[in-house]
Order: sequence, then C-alpha cells, then structure tokens
Amino acid sequence: MPENLGNKKGGKPAAPKEILENYERQKAAFLQAGYVEQQETITVKKANVMAFVTAGPFAIMGVIVWLWYWKNFSGDFSMWDIACYLVLFMLCIFIHELLHGVGWVLWTKQGFKSIHLGIMRENATPYCHCKEPLKPEQYLFGCILPFVVLGICFLILAIITGSQMLLLLSVSNILSAGGDTTIVNMLKKYLGRKDCYITDHPEQCGFVAFIKQV
Repeated sequence: MPENLGNKKGGKPAAPKEILENYERQKAAFLQAGYVEQQETITVKKANVMAFVTAGPFAIMGVIVWLWYWKNFSGDFSMWDIACYLVLFMLCIFIHELLHGVGWVLWTKQGFKSIHLGIMRENATPYCHCKEPLKPEQYLFGCILPFVVLGICFLILAIITGSQMLLLLSVSNILSAGGDTTIVNMLKKYLGRKDCYITDHPEQCGFVAFIKQV
C-alpha cells in the first residue's frame, strides 16, 4: 500500500517478484490498447511531510470537537488505559492493511486472489497490494477506508463516551493514514475520468495511472 515507505528509490521496499511481473503484464496490455502511463509517486521525505499536511488537520479538528463537547482533557491515563491503547493500536496496524484489501476487493474480478497481504522484511511492517487495475473512485474507496473506520469511527466513539484513550487512538490512526490521505490528494485529478485506470505502484510510494489516448 502507498503509505508504506522506505527503500533506496524513495518508496516501498523491493516488491515480490510476482507483483513486479504482474505489473509489467498489466503495463504491456494497457500500452498495447492505446493507454499512456502516468506515474504518481512521492519521495519518502516529501511523503512524511505531506502525511502531516493532509491528515494533521483532521486530527486537530477531532481534538477540538472532543474538547468542545467534553471541555477538559486531563491527560491522566491509568495503566489499563495505556495497556488498552497499546494493544488496540498494534491491532490497528494490521487491520489498517486488511481494510485496504476489503475496500478494493469489492471491485476486483478475482476477489481476494487479487489482494496481496504481506509483511516487509526490512522493517516488519504489514502492507496491502491490489494486483488488479481499478477505476479511480474504486481505488479511492479502498485507499481511504482505514482512515474512515479506524480514525473517524474511533473519534465518534471517543466523543460519545468521553474516553481520552479512544481519542488518542483515533488521532494515532488518523495520522497513521497520512500516507493514504496524501495519495488521495494525488488521486483527485483523476476522479471522474472514465478513460482511466489506477494500479498500485509495485515499488515506490504512490500509484500508476493508465489513461486512454484520444
């Protein structure tokens, strides 16, 4: 998935052979059909900055809404709160990637066979990769789903219950989706185009757009 950063090219660690071969097959088929390739990638340094630019305002807004409703943030966390936060956040790291797959699998022709879930050996970070090209709106849905489910939904629960721990968990998940919100910002110019398909970039942070030549 695009938010997983960190190889010598400025993106994700080296992709498995099957992902690279699958991408090359798709690229060849698109080019033969009269499409042009447009790579939308971002360096690690810029991605880390943009993650806070695109997701940070949502985290700040969430805290403001919580404070407006509950008036006071004491910052006092019990050992139980800390333990719950750590366990839940660790689980959210894996659920985050699974949600990408769930969001994309709704549009794939081969179901979960087109979703590759793995763990990067370099930094033991889970990732999700969609092997099929999708329409921009379909790609957007899977890309933003973790932000909505783990960020916004936890924020709503935090506001309802007044839980400071859930607020912290929400903010953490919103910021963790900063790579996704950055990709959404890059994707927006392709939304609404019927002559365009989007596929995960096999190696770098970002995606590849294939656009039909007129």
